[in-house]
Amino acid sequence: MRKPNIRSAAADLGFAAAAFVLGLLGASLPYAALAFLGAALVWSWTRRDALARMDWRMRATNGALALGMLAVVLGVLYWIGLTFGGHT
Repeated sequence: MRKPNIRSAAADLGFAAAAFVLGLLGASLPYAALAFLGAALVWSWTRRDALARMDWRMRATNGALALGMLAVVLGVLYWIGLTFGGHT
């Protein structure tokens, strides 16, 4: 049975909360992009063992899908933070 990676989930939740807070505070878009870059680096580091076991085509496909979804989730949370902070 596969063991859940709680540290990866906690890191993802932390970056999601950071994106929301950045939006809430009205931080400019480069700060949100920096948060995404950090989340992408942490994502690749925490999943390095699973990614290393994959074929390069599967790794590229899964990585692109995961990073795209990460960008969407962080972008939506940033936008929600902007809305709640009254910055829209």
